[in-house]
Order: sequence, then C-alpha cells, then structure tokens
Amino acid sequence: MGVLAPYRSRGLGSYALQHVLKAAANNTKPKISDIHLHVQVSNDGAKKFYERHGFEEKSVYKGYYKKIVPHDAWVLEREIEAPSKTE
Repeated sequence: MGVLAPYRSRGLGSYALQHVLKAAANNTKPKISDIHLHVQVSNDGAKKFYERHGFEEKSVYKGYYKKIVPHDAWVLEREIEAPSKTE
C-alpha cells in the first residue's frame, strides 16, 4: 500500500488500512487470523505507520527485493480481531 507524497498526513493511508482490516475481520470463509506484510528496511516511515496500527516486526527477509536496494525487507504481522457486535 502506498500514498503519494503530496497526499500523506491526511489520514488516507490509515483509512485504507482500516478498511482492509475490517474486511479481513468480517471474512469468515476462510477466517483470516492475521495479516503479514513486508516493508523495505530503508523505509522507517512506513514501518512506524504499520506499528502505529498494531503490526509487529517478526523477521527480516534477506534479499526480498531483487531490483531495488537495499534488498532486505522487514516482515510485519498483526492479528485480526473479530468484529465488534455494534458494527
């Protein structure tokens, strides 16, 4: 997921991510228990964004990116919570 620089800090990325998380929580067949994603190790801003939204670093995937440098990626994960009954 990405938001072009002129549109950052307007809540668009958070809104889009919340939409994905809600859709995952509401999916029952199959039930989605967690989401994994990767972030290039040089992209501290993206990593912090995902951490603010409950993702945790699980590992580093060496050589994940073939055409961009650095080649390594952080692997982040977040559990999907069941939807609240008010939604």
